[in-house]
Amino acid sequence: MSSALVINRWQTPEDAREAGWDTLVGPEDFFLLPDWMRVLQDSAGARMGYLTARADSRVLAALPMVHATRESPWSLGRTDLLIRHCAGEGMDGAAAILGAFGEVERLMPSMMCGGRHLGRTRLLLGPGADADTAHRILEEAEGIAAREGARSICLPYVDAADRVQRGVLRARGYVSHVSGQFASLVLPGDGFADYASAFPARRARRVRAERRRIEASGVHIALGPLDPADIPRLASLETELFAKYGMAGWDPRRSEAVLRAAAQRLGDRALVSKAVQEGRIVGFALILSHSDAWFAHRAGFDYAAVGKLPLYYELLYYSLADHAARYGVGTIHYGIGSTEAKVSRGCTLSEQYLYVKELA
Repeated sequence: MSSALVINRWQTPEDAREAGWDTLVGPEDFFLLPDWMRVLQDSAGARMGYLTARADSRVLAALPMVHATRESPWSLGRTDLLIRHCAGEGMDGAAAILGAFGEVERLMPSMMCGGRHLGRTRLLLGPGADADTAHRILEEAEGIAAREGARSICLPYVDAADRVQRGVLRARGYVSHVSGQFASLVLPGDGFADYASAFPARRARRVRAERRRIEASGVHIALGPLDPADIPRLASLETELFAKYGMAGWDPRRSEAVLRAAAQRLGDRALVSKAVQEGRIVGFALILSHSDAWFAHRAGFDYAAVGKLPLYYELLYYSLADHAARYGVGTIHYGIGSTEAKVSRGCTLSEQYLYVKELA
């Protein structure tokens, strides 16, 4: 079967879709949908590509690629910066890999594979694909990366449960270290009351008290489709969040570009959970819909207006728990980062691994 494998490279996600990409996308793969990859291609300012592997009339595997350089502003999605970040955070194995490479700048430019999202970047493998299929498509990606001047190839967030992919990467000479914890919440029932009741008594009291504070504050909470008219304000709020967490040089036009592309390409699959105070948005979360799940993707807050109100928890947990059943949603994926906060609100974690290979 594998000897008849044909690997094609596509320049656009639409071409990849025509080649059968969608047949490989599962319920947890929103960020590998061609529609989302078009959002990135429209807004990321990076060279992207898409590989598919076909045997006979069946698409067996697919892999997105993006060329990252030292100018790419992706602190957690770029090989050199991510290795340094993980080592600085004390993630298992990262310091050893940083020491082995010495100056990780030598790994740049780098071909990032598996998607641009933070968590569960992967090679898509369908029914009938085996380890040899994975070897063949990764071999093709490595060849493309080398020919285009990349000094390394990297899958930044491979899930611990993805045993086939991890085994093939090890066999191909990739080294790895922990790169994060992917958080997901399986909702315990219908609405906030069921969500709060699922916690131990002390945590449940705190969650209910936070909800009461929001209700008493006069801040209005709403969930609905992303409104293009709100985009400049949302971009400003996201820029505030980035500045708070050390990214003071973020250009809000980058946020606007992603949000506009999302509104255009996704329609009502792009939702915004927002807080409005005296007619002005003071907090938001972008929620993306796929199958029976939501994917929390971006957020921002007016910290001067919000003060100590628990708007983060309200917008990303409590309000979503209230509305999820109406949308047929049973699981919310939160990705990596803020691990303690996510676990405190009911999330379970899955370990992620960076895999990198230096190219000759």
